[in-house]
Amino acid sequence: MKFSERGALKLGKKLIISDLHLGILGFPDFSLFNKIIDVYEKSKAQTLILNGDVKHRIGRAEIHSVEKFLDDLKDHVSELIVIKGNHDSGLTGLSDYVFENKTLILHGHKKVDEFFEARRVIVGHAHPAIFIKDKVGGIKERVWMIGRDQDKEIVVMPAFNELCSSTAVNLEKPLGFVFKYCKKFDIFTISGFYMGTVGFP
Repeated sequence: MKFSERGALKLGKKLIISDLHLGILGFPDFSLFNKIIDVYEKSKAQTLILNGDVKHRIGRAEIHSVEKFLDDLKDHVSELIVIKGNHDSGLTGLSDYVFENKTLILHGHKKVDEFFEARRVIVGHAHPAIFIKDKVGGIKERVWMIGRDQDKEIVVMPAFNELCSSTAVNLEKPLGFVFKYCKKFDIFTISGFYMGTVGFP
């Protein structure tokens, strides 16, 4: 595995990106398109996996623009796999997960049976960040979370969209089913700084 400072994960010939949340600003932020293509081309990956929550709003209003976004991506990558997240209702042709060589990639809002067979699980959904206090309050910095559940490695991805660094894991328990099984995680900023460990009851 290779971790990108932009919040992407390279796994073999696959590049994984999670939580775009297109439309979080009230309109699709197509500047994310260029960021994705830049990371994809530099990674020399073949397959691009969008690991859930491609769009932000639950309703149908932005489906057309998001589908166009995905169609444009297909023209720039060798293979595109889109995993369904809890915000992606109305989008068609999505996968529930990818399970290959004992590695399970899924959004993380609900469990699948393959979780128990996997040796490595890669999820998004949690939008993990760390709150860093300063003199005027503080900032949230996106983080990677890496934990172990017995014989299983669990990787929680940061949101690729910088506007989604919403859950300060040093202050609160993030969302997602994996935190029922794994209670302790090492934390790294997306630029690679080790920030210690966090634990959840």
